[in-house]
Amino acid sequence: MSNASMFYREIAPPPEISHLVLSFWEFLTRGETAEPIDHEVFPDGCISLFYYGNENADVNLLFVNNLSLETVRIKVFANDVYWGMRFSPAACAKILRVNPSEIQSQPLIESKNFLHITDGLLEKLIYCRDFEKAIKIYEMQINSLQITRAETDEKIAEAVKIIEENRGEMRVSEIAEAVHLSTRQLERRFKKSAGLSPKQYARARRIRATAISLVEKSEMNWASRAAEMGFADQAHLTHEFSMLTGRSPNSFAEKVKRIEHGELIK
Repeated sequence: MSNASMFYREIAPPPEISHLVLSFWEFLTRGETAEPIDHEVFPDGCISLFYYGNENADVNLLFVNNLSLETVRIKVFANDVYWGMRFSPAACAKILRVNPSEIQSQPLIESKNFLHITDGLLEKLIYCRDFEKAIKIYEMQINSLQITRAETDEKIAEAVKIIEENRGEMRVSEIAEAVHLSTRQLERRFKKSAGLSPKQYARARRIRATAISLVEKSEMNWASRAAEMGFADQAHLTHEFSMLTGRSPNSFAEKVKRIEHGELIK
């Protein structure tokens, strides 16, 4: 049995890049054991560019993840460090210069892909000693792209904001009405920018909102939580969890509780 502990937190981006970045995130595994820990990464509906390092193993890599709506199972090790930049769905296509839905999870080793955003980045992050400094490096890198707010799809940015504020609870037709687009227009433009449909993104964000609720209100029963999170009933919540995480709500809760959480972006 491993005695290592896991820690996760998020930091909001400064206003000048909030149209490009949804959040910066850190995941750490602390401990002395050499035994790996089975870890599950639940879908969040976003693409991240992230650094992975482990001084013990002399590993330093950059990765980009794909837009999976399924749980990803990995093994983590003591003293693993992950620092990530989670892109806004409204700016994904603009930042990455490809269709987000076509991106595959991959280590960026001697890769020509995404050089416009990764050039020199790994070298800077290798010598970084804390998350706050890593954020500054990411900020400089994303600012170097010089993508203005006007160059992103403002309607989709507005739709993303509405989905976040409502924890994924709104119908697509309601979101479309709120941003003054037809449902078809919203779906087409959202897919182009984010690589997902608005319905897929909203489902992922609802599960994420429920995870945050578990961290902040661990004693709440599932019936009350289902009502608070906008599910029709507890059975609906259970079905959604099973579809997106492969776990029952109770099993999901046990996984969440194994991780110490710092600040989270709601």
